[in-house]
Amino acid sequence: MRREVLRAVSITFGYYSEPVLLDASLDAREGEVVAVTGPTGSGKTTLLMVLAGLLRPWSGEVYFMGRPVWERLPEARRHIGVMFQNPDDMFFNATVLDEIAYTAVRAYGPEAGLKMARRAAEELGISHLLDRPPYRLSGGQKRLVALAAAAAHGPRLLLLDEPTTYLDEELWELAASYIARQRERGVSIVIATHDLELICRLADRTYALRGGRLSEWRPGRKKLCICGL
Repeated sequence: MRREVLRAVSITFGYYSEPVLLDASLDAREGEVVAVTGPTGSGKTTLLMVLAGLLRPWSGEVYFMGRPVWERLPEARRHIGVMFQNPDDMFFNATVLDEIAYTAVRAYGPEAGLKMARRAAEELGISHLLDRPPYRLSGGQKRLVALAAAAAHGPRLLLLDEPTTYLDEELWELAASYIARQRERGVSIVIATHDLELICRLADRTYALRGGRLSEWRPGRKKLCICGL
């Protein structure tokens, strides 16, 4: 049986006195893609930030590799990759190469980190962008750079917020294929998305987030796609 990498148990969280997540639970194992879908504003981004240890829940616990994530910070973040919904929110380096390599260089040193960054760029078809400033890219190119930056250092867990939004067909295929390769490498992946095509292609399990509560969609992906749910 594949090892459990992530488990969120009865998470409740909100902003000020307004709850966004109510008793939400999910889990993800090695080499598994778990999708979270729901209406705009339902709390998908907030959930990912809680899972990443960037927001602390009011109640409940997030476990990473069997231990509470808050007991393992900042060490745990070396093994977690996060892609924000708006790529501009995560860019702060002068070039695309520096952006993709940042976490890998800190974890493994310049030589190995840059090699990992170049590999990610090649797999995503963005090697020709490595010398350019991230803020000068198109929206789709920024999204691919953000995906590479989240995954290049080889995390155990990837948390991806709308990784295929606004991508044309060619860039969508590059992103979906790259995520699939991460799964083949044993990475656990949680994706917050409205993209039903991506869910149908990649998700091993899907959760719906409504009214702050998570419920697992249990029928197979074929029925999910046929129904358009």
